[in-house]
Amino acid sequence: MNYITSQIKNIMSENQGKIFSINDFYNLGTKNTIKSVLYRLSEENQITRLMDGLYIKPKYSEILKEYSYPDANEVAEKLADKFSWTIAPAGDTALNYTGLSTQVPNEYIYISDGAYREYLYRDKKLIFKHTTNRNITAYSRELSILIQAIKALGKDGISEEDIGKLAIFAKGIKEDLKQDTLKLPFWIREVLGKIQEINHE
Repeated sequence: MNYITSQIKNIMSENQGKIFSINDFYNLGTKNTIKSVLYRLSEENQITRLMDGLYIKPKYSEILKEYSYPDANEVAEKLADKFSWTIAPAGDTALNYTGLSTQVPNEYIYISDGAYREYLYRDKKLIFKHTTNRNITAYSRELSILIQAIKALGKDGISEEDIGKLAIFAKGIKEDLKQDTLKLPFWIREVLGKIQEINHE
C-alpha cells in the first residue's frame, strides 16, 4: 500500500493540473486498493477529488495567487475516457465551441454513445445525452460539433452571419461537407453546403 501511495503521489505531483481517474492506476494494484489510496490522499488534502472517481493535483497560479482547476469540457472529456464513451458537444455547448456564443453556460451538454448521465462539477451541470454511435463516429470531431451547432440554432434560427462564423470554425474540417453528409436532414446539408461554398471562394 505504501509503495502504491508513493507511486500515485509522484505521478500526480509530476502532472499537476492533469485529471486522473481510478482507471489510470490499475497497473499499480487492485481497484479497491487504488480507490482507498485516492480517497485517503484526498482526505489528507494531498490531492483534490473533482467528483466521484476523478482526482487532480491542482496547479498553483502565481499570477492569480490561487489554485487553478480544469474547465467543464476537460472534465467531460475525462469522464468519456473513463467510461469509454465517444462524445461531442451539443446545444449551447456546441455554440460555445464554434464561437457563436460567448456566454459561460451553467449546463454543458454532450451527445454520447453511453448511458444518459448528469454530473455536477463546480456548480456546473454536465449532461450526457444518449445517441446512436454512428451519429458521432461517422464524422470527425470538428464536423460533429459543427452539425450539433447547426441543430442547436434550428432550421429557422440560423442567420447568414451565423453561417459566416461557422465557416470560420469549419476551415480545418477535412471532410467534404456536401458529399460526406448525405444521411443528414436536407436543411442541415443546405447549411453545410453554404459553409463549404464560403470556404472555397
